[in-house]
Amino acid sequence: MSIDNIKTSLEKLRNTLESSGTVDSELKALLQSLDTDIQELLKSADATTAAAPASDLRSALVERAQVISARLAVRHPHLQPVLREIADTLANMGI
Repeated sequence: MSIDNIKTSLEKLRNTLESSGTVDSELKALLQSLDTDIQELLKSADATTAAAPASDLRSALVERAQVISARLAVRHPHLQPVLREIADTLANMGI
């Protein structure tokens, strides 16, 4: 799994959120915050190709993505697979 995969998944999530009017504002804010934080992590990974970002930050983002994914599974199942893919990618890529 690569940084490009997670960028593609984030783009899918953003597009799905924009086209879906059914996501409540709290959940949308959580997803947007997660997206922003992951983008920052990816920028730092791009900037420091030799050194991986702190695993604590990556672990925290994976945990947040998994919590949000669980909420989506119940309330918005059409969004849940994309977020699960993002969490899995983050967990497996070792950035």
